[in-house]
Amino acid sequence: MKTLLFRSLTGLSLFVFIFVSCQPSGSRKLTEEEKKSVSKEVETVVRNFLNAETLSYETHTGLRANQPGYVMGGEGHIMYRSYAEYHSAMKTSFSRIQRFTEMYIVELHVYPLSKNAATCTTLFKSKFLTTAGDTIINNGCWTFVFKKFDNEWKVIQENGTHIKE
Repeated sequence: MKTLLFRSLTGLSLFVFIFVSCQPSGSRKLTEEEKKSVSKEVETVVRNFLNAETLSYETHTGLRANQPGYVMGGEGHIMYRSYAEYHSAMKTSFSRIQRFTEMYIVELHVYPLSKNAATCTTLFKSKFLTTAGDTIINNGCWTFVFKKFDNEWKVIQENGTHIKE
């Protein structure tokens, strides 16, 4: 009887151990402190990115993840289906920009998904000076999907619209 009870408890313990250890690590809910930490990290990344003094081809492309699955939607359709496609288009676009002259965030909302993933939607107003000397209004509303790679937040998918005024 003791042997049967011991075997049953050992088997049950082994089952519980295997069941618990096979659960996906990302399936647990974030604590409020973890949510605040992720939100603060992503907000800092976005605020640093949307800065007229530093926004350039390098910072624009550097925010995105050169990873399979990168997609950018905008203006009502899928614009780029890979990082390489996006990167090439930005090289052309930024060759026509001298510098950003204004950039400020009207609203910014971060939604933590896990310790390594979050979304951020922002409404911004900006202007840039073209190489031809024209000032272009570049206001928009954008949603970024971030993933953390080697302790660095990168955009893996995004969608947005530029607002014409």
